[in-house]
This record gives sequence, C-alpha cells and structure tokens, in this order.
Amino acid sequence: MQGIGNQILNPSLKIQLVTLQKIWHHNQFRIGIRFGFDETLKQKARQIGATWSQTHKCWYVDYDKENYQKITTTFPETEILYTSSTKPETQAPGLERGHDIAPIVAGNQSNALQPPIVVEHKAKSIGKDEKKAEFCSVTGKYWVIRVPYNERLSKALLATKGVYWNKRHRAFMIYRHVTVKTKVEAILGQPGLLPAEYFTNEVQSSLNGGIIIEPFTLEKKMMVVQLPEISAIIQQVKRFAGSRYSKANQCYLLPASPAVLLNLSQIATINGLTLLNRLPENYLHKRNAPSIRQIRLDQTVQNLQRITPPDGRVYVDAMTDYMLALNLSHNTIRNYAQALISFLRFCNYRNPEQITSAEIVRYLSNMMRMGLSPSSGHTLVNALKFYYIHVLHYEHYEIDLPRPKKAGKLPAVLSPEECIRVFEQVGNPKHKLLLMLAYGAGLRLNELVTLRWNDILLAEHKIHIKAGKGNKDRMVMLPFSVAAYLQTYRSLYKSEDYVFDSNSAIRNFRVRENIQPKRAQ
Repeated sequence: MQGIGNQILNPSLKIQLVTLQKIWHHNQFRIGIRFGFDETLKQKARQIGATWSQTHKCWYVDYDKENYQKITTTFPETEILYTSSTKPETQAPGLERGHDIAPIVAGNQSNALQPPIVVEHKAKSIGKDEKKAEFCSVTGKYWVIRVPYNERLSKALLATKGVYWNKRHRAFMIYRHVTVKTKVEAILGQPGLLPAEYFTNEVQSSLNGGIIIEPFTLEKKMMVVQLPEISAIIQQVKRFAGSRYSKANQCYLLPASPAVLLNLSQIATINGLTLLNRLPENYLHKRNAPSIRQIRLDQTVQNLQRITPPDGRVYVDAMTDYMLALNLSHNTIRNYAQALISFLRFCNYRNPEQITSAEIVRYLSNMMRMGLSPSSGHTLVNALKFYYIHVLHYEHYEIDLPRPKKAGKLPAVLSPEECIRVFEQVGNPKHKLLLMLAYGAGLRLNELVTLRWNDILLAEHKIHIKAGKGNKDRMVMLPFSVAAYLQTYRSLYKSEDYVFDSNSAIRNFRVRENIQPKRAQ
C-alpha cells in the first residue's frame, strides 16, 4: 500500500485516480470505489462485481480480502482514505466508537483490522508566483472578494460561518464582522485584505422609515433596493419587470433605469416614506430599462442550459441559437428545445445525423404508450423537422414522420346564463371587468394585463391588440355592455396608461376608504 501511495503522490503521473474508502452500506461494511467520469473504469468496476450506490455516490463491493485483491489488481492506481466509520453503533470487534478504521491489508492472512497508517499532509500555502484573492466591493452587509480556484481554500472558506458563495457572479460574500474578517484573512494568508467597514444595525433601523437605493457593484445594470417590512410595498416591488431577490444581500435587485427609480419614488410618496438615493451620478440609464421579452428569453435559455446534459449541449445550443436568430417566441423555443432534449435522451445523446427514421418512430411509439398527448407528439415532430431542416440544412428532408391523431372532442362552452351567474359572484369591479373582457372580447391573459387605454376605441367599439400571440396585432370587437362598464371602471380607478394598473388601483382604494398601509408583523 505504501508503494501505491508513493505512486499517487508523484505529480508527473497523469492518470485517473481511483479512491478506496471503507463505508457502511446496507447494514454492513463495504469497500467504496470512487473515480471520475470514465467509461473504461466503469466497465472494470462491473467486471469485479461492483454495484453503484446512489446514497454514497460510489461503486462498492463486500468488505473482504478477496475483493480487495481484485480491486488492487484491476485498479493499480489507488489511494486509500482512512476515515471514521459512518455507522459508529456497529463498530468491528476490538475497536471503540470514534476510532479510525484501517483498510484491509493485502498481505495479511488473518483478515484482522490493522492499525491505520497516519499520513500527515502539510497545508498548501499561497506561493509568491500564485494569484492572490482580490477584494471587489462592499455590497449591503457583505464584502465581495474573488479567489483563484483552490480546492483547499474553497472548502476552508465555505466551512467558515458568515461566508457564502455567489454562483451567479462567481464570488465569495463575506459577512462584515470582525471575527469573520480575522478568520478569512487567516485562511487566505492575506492580512488586511478586507477593510474595517463592519456592518451595524444603523442601516437596518433606517429601513423602518424609507426605501434605500444603492449601486450593485457586481452588475452595473442592476441596483440594490432595501425595503421596509411593509407587505404591500414588497408585493409591488416583486412584480417589477426584472426584479429578483438576493438571499446573500437580503435585498431586491432591480434594473438601474430612470423609469424604475420613478416608480419607486411614487411608491414611497404614496405610502408616506422617504427615498434615500445613494446612486452615483450617471449610474441610471434608459438602456437598462427592463424588457419583458428579453427577460423571458434569458430565463428560457438559462433553464434549458440547466436541464441539458453535457453530452447534448452542442445539439440543443445550436437549435436554440437558430430559433433566437429567427426571433421566435420564448414558448416556442422552450417547447422545441425540451422536445429535442427528450428525444436525445432516448437515443443516448447520439449525433442526430446518425439517427434513423425507424428510431424516431420507435420513440414516438414509446411516448404514446406512456400517455403522451397528441399535441405533445406534434410538437416533437415539428421540433425534429425544424432541427433537420434549419440546423442541419437538410433542404429536402423527406423523412415521413407519423402525426399522432388528435381526439375529436367538442370544446366545453358555458351558456350565457352560466356566465351571468359567474359574473354575479364577483364583487370587485376590477376582477369583474377582467372576466368580462376575457369572455366578451376573447382576450388572452397576457393581452389583458398589458391592455392600455389608448388601445381601446370606444367610439368604434373595437380594441386594438398589439403584439398578441405570434407577435401579431389584431382588432377585436368590444361589446356594448363591456364598453359601458369600462366607463364606470375608469371613474373608480383613474389610471393614466394601463387599464389594470395595480398601483393606481391600490392608491385610489386607500383614498376612498381612508386606509393607511399596515406594517408586516
């Protein structure tokens, strides 16, 4: 075993290491076999009868001398780890609870546990030629630092209370406390790295009376917004386009645009709060204004990249890029890409150019047998044809894919009497108008919430729908009964732009009822 250990410690050997560890699995000790992703090593593990453990994320065999000899013969490059048993209640005879468990020694004939060989490793320090950690900024109650990748340092930092890893910006968030500062600087070996700007409760106490806006140094297109503990204000800010909550900073991040700042100032004025603007000059710009389409496309692409395995990334990315170039909607991009991912998973992520039509038909057959709806089957066929024609440039794609047959069902339609009974159950004027427009004019949900007063032609009894489904405009008829109710609604909710403006509705309701905003308990 010492010879094997020396072989591993030799940095000139560029080999795939196999790590052995004694584990407790299925009520007995096993030999755990760990290695990186390697199909050859995986086949070798199966040859010696190893089984995969989802609990321990490793392959394992029974803990005996025969299996140990098989492992050392099959995997000559091994590293033995001496760890405590994961099941201290059932220690082997002769060992007390908490003692180290030694590995099986190949030359031992008695199969008894030998005392562990303790190997001391000196902590690796940062040399003069290595890159050091870099202090970035102060964000909220955290210091932001960037550390060059070092496995030992990363584990030590994350084990420190008050240190968090920001995956989005690939930086460490350090809580601004003297104890945390001392520990982090000792781990990094860089005294004085963090400034002596410690977090106090002064900022938190000032939040009770107003809204604080600060720059976000990690992303200049965003700004930090500290809100008081008022549920009504928090709900309004959460509905802002592009708004997201940062757990690390315990604040909301909003797009740094003048329009967003104007909306925040209106919310503060309506609720009788102060607005403390700590943004530097020229920090806000109208190009940072949130775009609903851009936000939806970014979220769609990020979700697709998250669910796509590495083996299928090149095919899905190529299809996604082409759909983005064609300016397709985020729904189409999501549906087509998810259909392609499902098909590639069935074919073990092989190159689509090597997949035959018989395999495609077999996949459709399996999906239909599993209960796939005909609409999803049509989406899959359309996605595959799109990929072969547009991405792979098969201009004369003549593969005859079967189209799943749809069921000929009649749609469920409410009678006029049933619709009247539904409207009578709704007492809120805003909610009633939403239902009447959806039923009388046939508007979709997104068309309802983005409807503006300028789009309603009362004299002609028409509504101009802009950028509807498929990014197309259309004109729909406005019933006389809905037109009369619209005028009554506008006298109650004096919104200037959008018909269903939540801010103006809340403001006018409070003015009529003389209600003051309540603070969250």
